[in-house]
Amino acid sequence: MPALEAPVADETDVYRLIPVASCDVIDGQWEFQSGAFDNSTPLRDGERDDEMSVVLQDTLAALDRLPERLPIETPCSGDPELWGVARLNIGFLRKDEEQEIIRSPKEDEPAHGDVRGTKNTKRRRRLKKHAEWVIRPSKDPE
Repeated sequence: MPALEAPVADETDVYRLIPVASCDVIDGQWEFQSGAFDNSTPLRDGERDDEMSVVLQDTLAALDRLPERLPIETPCSGDPELWGVARLNIGFLRKDEEQEIIRSPKEDEPAHGDVRGTKNTKRRRRLKKHAEWVIRPSKDPE
């Protein structure tokens, strides 16, 4: 298991859980909207509002888990069929988008991390363009 303060290599990927509410249906397929790569809304006073929740590939691998299983293994809101998983590369996030990667394990998700930094409309569009599906939501988009 990587230590909390261990750096995350540029070659590492991060995975973002994407709900169908953050997707459009294009040619019969779920495609993410740029808003799927927005920062999380702060949950309590004093929390940062410039972090996007992700799951870190290196920790996931150390736990012998697969990103394709995240909608089932991670406590998503509701039906796992309504969630997909997108992949982004840390080197791209750091170098091209000036984002910081933070390890922030949670009790229910030890591979949790945050992508810290401003994500304006243009940056979210670039993140969307760079992102790739690992697995689309399994719910039929029709």
